[in-house]
Amino acid sequence: MGNYKQGILTAGLLFLAAALFGIWFWQGRERSFEPLRIVLIQKAVDDTDFWTSVYEGGRMAARELGVELTIMGPEQESETELQNQMILEAIEQKPDAIALTPSGYQETIPYAEQIEEAGITLVLMDSTMEKEMGESLIATDNFEAGSKMGAYMKQFVDEETIIGVVGHVRGSSTATERERGFREGLGEAQKQIVKVVFCDSSEDKAYDLTCDLLKDYPKMNLIVGLNEYSAVGAARAVKDLGISENCHMAGFDSSIEEIQLLEEGIFDAIVIQKPFNMGYLGIETAVRAARGRDVETYVDSGSELITKENMYSEENQKLLFPFFGKIGRDDGV
Repeated sequence: MGNYKQGILTAGLLFLAAALFGIWFWQGRERSFEPLRIVLIQKAVDDTDFWTSVYEGGRMAARELGVELTIMGPEQESETELQNQMILEAIEQKPDAIALTPSGYQETIPYAEQIEEAGITLVLMDSTMEKEMGESLIATDNFEAGSKMGAYMKQFVDEETIIGVVGHVRGSSTATERERGFREGLGEAQKQIVKVVFCDSSEDKAYDLTCDLLKDYPKMNLIVGLNEYSAVGAARAVKDLGISENCHMAGFDSSIEEIQLLEEGIFDAIVIQKPFNMGYLGIETAVRAARGRDVETYVDSGSELITKENMYSEENQKLLFPFFGKIGRDDGV
């Protein structure tokens, strides 16, 4: 009889264990079918072609991969403190991953650290920080892009050339690397850069700074802008002052106005990034990382140098006026 009771007890325990396992298994399956929640925090959420393309790329990736995507960001790239507060808000939402385009090379670090401390997967996009962080970085190789610009503009430099640079946000990794690359591309001609100014990603400020540069250096005849805001503002100033025939220019990014300025001959060249790719690949990478899959430490989202001569090629037309089709990898993300 004792063995019989013991057998019943053993069977009961096994049944209870099986039942508990079944509950755990089905709850796990239910959780596995819940969509991942990802927050994309940009430097800016504005009407510029660059940032619009970034979040449109992110949205397409989210739709295709079946994840819930929230997009946040201040109105201006220079609003680093506001972005930091948005990072804290995103952490409170407890998403599975945060894709961050950090505004501050140093200022954003403590807030990015809090993302990782909260156990949230962190993926960086567009910019780096002084401290290496995150599972992956998806960005333009800004040094290479700047070097392309410098190497091309070098042809317009002679002994009397005076060069000015209009940057966007002082100390940001994108501004620093593009300027460094531009100098490298110029080679010995970099010694003819007389001044670098920063417009805080404001077209109006870039316009005023360019006017001031030309007032201080009336013979300045080569000016470059290191992002869309700085390039457009500087080009407007050169155009309004009526000196475009005597001043060579180059810019970054590919807004409609920049393309028109290239067609007009105000710009000799523009270096375009691939922001839609950046947004798509950023969210795709965040999904993979949040699911515990291996991701590449660095993904170059690409850049191309566009001139008036090559802008009408079929390949470059697709880059200047991208068709938002699928660009991701079909590998079971």
